[in-house]
Amino acid sequence: MDAGYVITLDKQFVIQLCIQLINTGILCFALSKILYVPILNYLKGRSERIAARLSNADNMLKQAEKLKAEYEEKLDNINIEKSEILESARESAKKNSRQIISDARKEAVLIKNRAEKEIKNERAKVKDDIKQQIIEVSAEMSRRFVANSITPDEQEKLFEETVKELEELEWTS
Repeated sequence: MDAGYVITLDKQFVIQLCIQLINTGILCFALSKILYVPILNYLKGRSERIAARLSNADNMLKQAEKLKAEYEEKLDNINIEKSEILESARESAKKNSRQIISDARKEAVLIKNRAEKEIKNERAKVKDDIKQQIIEVSAEMSRRFVANSITPDEQEKLFEETVKELEELEWTS
């Protein structure tokens, strides 16, 4: 053997090298079947799960944006409806206040008319009372005057004339 060379190309070395290469090939083939395919399948599955999660997240984001748009539209509709309800309530309140004022005016007119009728009735009653008192006073004065100056026949005649005049006076009033 030559002391200057580390590797010698003899028959033993070539056989060992071939066995080594065959072992490495078998080992690579076995490892590729045992580990490489499952790792590829795992990585493929993981990428599919990640893609599905991203797609799901995308869908959820789109749904959230859609819901947000719907809620904003509903809020706008609620604000519009609120404005309509408030306007309707204002109109109803105005209408009710006008109706109340109208009813109050009608009631005031009725009260005024009733008061005027009562005043007229009271005036008529007072006039009748005054007439009655005047008649009584006149009769009393006449009786005293006549009792002192006229005879009973003249007194009876005067009484009948006075009664006739009073009856005519009552019918003309």
